[in-house]
Amino acid sequence: MAKILEGLFDKSGPSKRDIRTILKRKKEGKTICYVLLTCSEPNEDGTMEVEMNYEGERWLAAYLVKSAQGVLDEDLEF
Repeated sequence: MAKILEGLFDKSGPSKRDIRTILKRKKEGKTICYVLLTCSEPNEDGTMEVEMNYEGERWLAAYLVKSAQGVLDEDLEF
């Protein structure tokens, strides 16, 4: 699973093609859950609009987010 997440969360982020592939796989029944996080560019005051959409079981979406956080934490130094 970490390998999949590394591909989605590299420095450049997922491409539109990657997102279309995920959605196509979902439609074909190959993907049982996905989570999509998006944000806008910062406003003048520095705030950003952040949205999260998911499809699939709620508990599985939560697991994906938690797993992704673990991968990101490994790459970042706090």
